Amino acid sequence: MNNTKIIFQYTIEILKQMDIRHEFYSFSSGAIMLDIWHNDKFYVMQFEDYIGVSEVNDTNISFDNIPDEKFYNEIEYKNKLKSIINV
Repeated sequence: MNNTKIIFQYTIEILKQMDIRHEFYSFSSGAIMLDIWHNDKFYVMQFEDYIGVSEVNDTNISFDNIPDEKFYNEIEYKNKLKSIINV
């Protein structure tokens, strides 16, 4: 996906508007990791050539560089984001 930086900025704006706690880390490779805390849940998102989404919880306690879900389509990712933030 060529526009992951634009989608990352879109995600940050939504999180700020909704006052949802988040932190992100940029890497020299160009990848960005975004941590989101919302409704007693913790999510990690990866912005690379795709967008990866993982929920870290009691049954999925570890996080590595392989996400639970990968999105290569902007619309599918935005639908996932809406489900996470309850929009």
